[in-house]
Amino acid sequence: MRKGHGVIEIRISGLAPGRHVETFTCRATDFSEPGLTDPAFSGDIHVTVELDKSDREIAAKIVTSTVASLSCDACLAPVRQEITGEYGVLFRTGDPEEEGTEDDEEFRSLPQNASALDLTEDVRETLLLSLPTKVSCERYPECLEDTATTGSGDETDVARSNWQEQLKGLKHKFD
Repeated sequence: MRKGHGVIEIRISGLAPGRHVETFTCRATDFSEPGLTDPAFSGDIHVTVELDKSDREIAAKIVTSTVASLSCDACLAPVRQEITGEYGVLFRTGDPEEEGTEDDEEFRSLPQNASALDLTEDVRETLLLSLPTKVSCERYPECLEDTATTGSGDETDVARSNWQEQLKGLKHKFD
């Protein structure tokens, strides 16, 4: 996590017990993460943080949403897709050794005199984990047929068809 002022930082000193909601709008360039600065995250990123504070604990629920510019896995057509992510984390004040929770991954230790929560790293991870593993365009699976049957006869198409033929040969070998 970064030192200093974070992109998503919430002041907790003087925060009354109860439920609190904070909203942020940021851009991928605000984070020092190469995975977020690629063209996928070119628009605004909206972050909502719900805090539920009690005397010794703060439960934080992070919700992120943005529109990502991706490419279809099959035909490489541009795809704009809204992506959302959620993440929850529980902070506990006090000495973790004293309470026997120093190895408990469910809680993050928070110094008694902490004045703010820096959730920048948590938001960054939520964004990266919200990216879809498979991206398909509106024409999927028809786009697969188009890429297999179209060709202009240049060297790129020949290389692509050779590659596809070899892949088909491997597939038949294992069937």
